[in-house]
Amino acid sequence: MSGSDCLDVQFSAKCSLKTSDSDNKHLECVPLLLMDVKHCSAASPTLFEAFDAKVLFRTIMVHARIVGKMVPTKNNGHYKFEIDDNTSILPLFIPKKEADILELQRLRNEVFVRKSIKENTDILTALEKLLNKTRKQLDPSRIAVGNKVFVFGRPDLFRDQVGVFGFSWDIDSGCDRRMELAFKDEIIDWYMKIYKTSKR
Repeated sequence: MSGSDCLDVQFSAKCSLKTSDSDNKHLECVPLLLMDVKHCSAASPTLFEAFDAKVLFRTIMVHARIVGKMVPTKNNGHYKFEIDDNTSILPLFIPKKEADILELQRLRNEVFVRKSIKENTDILTALEKLLNKTRKQLDPSRIAVGNKVFVFGRPDLFRDQVGVFGFSWDIDSGCDRRMELAFKDEIIDWYMKIYKTSKR
């Protein structure tokens, strides 16, 4: 699957038009540039507004480079990153999810024990690969300065500060920039056809 095709799958799964009970149309997930995330406001506890309230949405997708990283302390349950997409720099907050990681490790140990006694090895091998992939998705400690990341989340609004709170993320590890260019093609379409704006 090409980078463009993979991104199409992500958008069709997460960036779809929904209609609320009050018939006010909102988008479930929208791709945004960071300069426009900075101007978002809260329409309700679960809905946000962009472009002077012309676009109503629940969650966002962004693509940016990690330019700063702060390791959480015992009293802080989030990793804090600085992300830059060449339009703005914003803080990105990703929870540690330590309880989920511990439970995942328990499942991995159980799979290892069952494989050692030759029990359903094909199924267990597939499960092991799935658990390993899930482990990577849960552990933001592997995100490093210089990485490019896709983030699904929401605007994080606190007093006069704006950032991004990440629900899920993926490191864009392709060296040929196919995923990055596919995202840029997609976001241009959204700005021109759905947001109906080419500049702020």
